[in-house]
Amino acid sequence: MKKPSAGLTKKQKSSTVKSAKAGKDIGKKGKKFEEVAEKAEEKYGSEEAGRRVAAAAMWKNKKRRKK
Repeated sequence: MKKPSAGLTKKQKSSTVKSAKAGKDIGKKGKKFEEVAEKAEEKYGSEEAGRRVAAAAMWKNKKRRKK
């Protein structure tokens, strides 16, 4: 199974992680990482699941913008 960040350069991955940690937009319209994680946490019932969903959304949108 490929990693969600497969296909991105090391520089792109680093930039994405830095912006997510700084609380900046992660690719969904007007949404920051923590906002997405909180919403997913409510839906799936745990903080860890919320973070996984937010990370998957972040990498998916980053790849979509790359093309």
